[in-house]
Amino acid sequence: MQTQFKLSYSRLLVLFVGFILIHTAASAQTDQQRKLFRSLYNLALQGQEKAVKAQRQPLDNYPITHYLDYALLRSQMDQLPEQAIADFKAKHPDSPLNKQLKNYLLAQLAAQRKWSAYLKYHHGFDQGNRQCWYLRARISRNKTQGLAPLIETMWMSGLSAPDSCDPAFNWWQKQGHITDTKILQRIKLTFESNNFSLAEHLKKQLKVQPDWVDQAIELMQDPELALNQSYQWPSNSELPWLIYKTSLRMASKKPATLYQMWPNIKASHAMPQEHLHQIERQMALFAATDYEPFSIDAMQQLPATMKDDQINAWIVRYYLYHGQWHSVLDALQQMTPRQLTQDRWQYWTARAKAKIGQAAAAKKIFNALSNKTNYYGFLAADHLRQPYRLCKKPVTPQITQFQAPPAIIRAIELHHAGLLTSARREWNTQYPSLSRDEKIALAERVKAEGWYAKAITTMADLGLWENYDWRYPIAHEAIIKAEANTANPMPQWVMAIIKQESAWAKDAVSHANAHGLMQLIPPTAKTIAKQLGTTINNNRELHQPPLNIRLGVQYQKNLFKQFNHPILVAAAYNAGEGKSIDWSTGFPVSPDIWLETIPYKETRNYVTKILSNVTIYDWLINQTPRRISSWMPTMPIDQAASTPWPNATISQQTTVATCSP
Repeated sequence: MQTQFKLSYSRLLVLFVGFILIHTAASAQTDQQRKLFRSLYNLALQGQEKAVKAQRQPLDNYPITHYLDYALLRSQMDQLPEQAIADFKAKHPDSPLNKQLKNYLLAQLAAQRKWSAYLKYHHGFDQGNRQCWYLRARISRNKTQGLAPLIETMWMSGLSAPDSCDPAFNWWQKQGHITDTKILQRIKLTFESNNFSLAEHLKKQLKVQPDWVDQAIELMQDPELALNQSYQWPSNSELPWLIYKTSLRMASKKPATLYQMWPNIKASHAMPQEHLHQIERQMALFAATDYEPFSIDAMQQLPATMKDDQINAWIVRYYLYHGQWHSVLDALQQMTPRQLTQDRWQYWTARAKAKIGQAAAAKKIFNALSNKTNYYGFLAADHLRQPYRLCKKPVTPQITQFQAPPAIIRAIELHHAGLLTSARREWNTQYPSLSRDEKIALAERVKAEGWYAKAITTMADLGLWENYDWRYPIAHEAIIKAEANTANPMPQWVMAIIKQESAWAKDAVSHANAHGLMQLIPPTAKTIAKQLGTTINNNRELHQPPLNIRLGVQYQKNLFKQFNHPILVAAAYNAGEGKSIDWSTGFPVSPDIWLETIPYKETRNYVTKILSNVTIYDWLINQTPRRISSWMPTMPIDQAASTPWPNATISQQTTVATCSP
């Protein structure tokens, strides 16, 4: 029996070692394929077909080899490879690349004026250049029946159309379709869009010009001057509407200026009561964000229909800014029950009650709130000196041998190849059809592959909020620790920034053209790169995690050196250094009040997220996190020194995490 056991054990050992060797060999082969694919893809984009063909044999079974064919087709697009594109589509009918190839082909057909061929692929349901090219193709082929309404749809906009639409517009005009009525209608749209230059252009085409056209142009060109002159303007049916739209715009940009002018405007122009109320609400709201003295009365005097959640919130903020705690509580009690039950306003209800001596009532609210795993819950726990409600609930996939669908496999390989937009397109073709268990198994897979952003979004999709290891990945740890080697910033702070800025999507690009994990704007990145003795040649380099982290951490160091306060640093990173400087004068000293009263909603939400993120990362890394208030000393308003808040005992503590409510 003993000999038999030894033999069985030996066989198992041989099998295990064999499995490891096979797995290692397979991994090495995959790594080699990935490296070769990246090299050949770049050659294919350059049109080096012979070199690609000579080297591609090792990729015969690689899931994304057909992307090489796609890249070669792109490089040959000026040769109009229609048949090759059709063959590609027949071979890969469900590939998102087919749409890309079609769009590249359409652009090239238009560039070469191949209008008959263009009409084979485009059927008039599009926008921008492709729709303009379609209209031009129809005209060039004399297929103009029913064309006029399509051209009018493109033309009738307050925004300028692409230049490629000019031939269609010229034909349409020659057919007599552009009338004064339509021009005036479009001028109104330009006024809605505040497009002064287009309005000036359209005005020249009018045969008969009503008075309101010049009035509209003057109001766009210099709103303040024009509003002051509007009292003497001849009345017409459009003037009240023009004054209404201009006043709304000025209410959001210069509320105090409009406030001085408002009695005369209101008396001189017969606007509907609804329009008057909308202007007064807008003016009160934006005056409140500037803490104009008149704003509180302006908000309080609004009719009930205009006192929505936004106005109610700013009434509370006004009183918080001025430290009027009884008024804070009164204003909170004017909120709707739905609004008041939000964690934000529960926190301020407790703070107000504590400030006016209702300690027991405040403690009861703080107790309930301290069970929340967010900024307000952590602050409530600090006020009570209680542990944090942080509970890991890991997710175990129920599918032990998950076989990812082909499109998902392609997405993963594209991610490794750095073709992240293509990776997301492939992912989106398959992900929605997966079951819940399959999505969980897939999230585990992509986390292991280093595609952290997809693991995070999958957990959000499934509502698995307490699977912290997947939602808050500790990634690129070596480079972060190497760069964040001082107290300001700490590694957990850097990870908190990345989590909020990009959700660990290394190719993220924002509407403000910020790039990469730490969302760096190119001019800022180039300045920091120069400081570090390196250069950036193109924005794509900012999608490389090591470089992005190195630059982002240095920027954080610069901000900590400038402001020496975590909240001011976070606010500056989001809203700009100038805003943190502006908000360091005259604002409240208490950090929670300061944060609640800064004017920008995006920045308020951003900083609270950073503070909760850094607390969670501190917990994941160190098990006993610093209390959130340790990141929140009093604000250095008017150059005052910062001190621990709410006091030194609490803010210098670490705490434990518990699953118990």
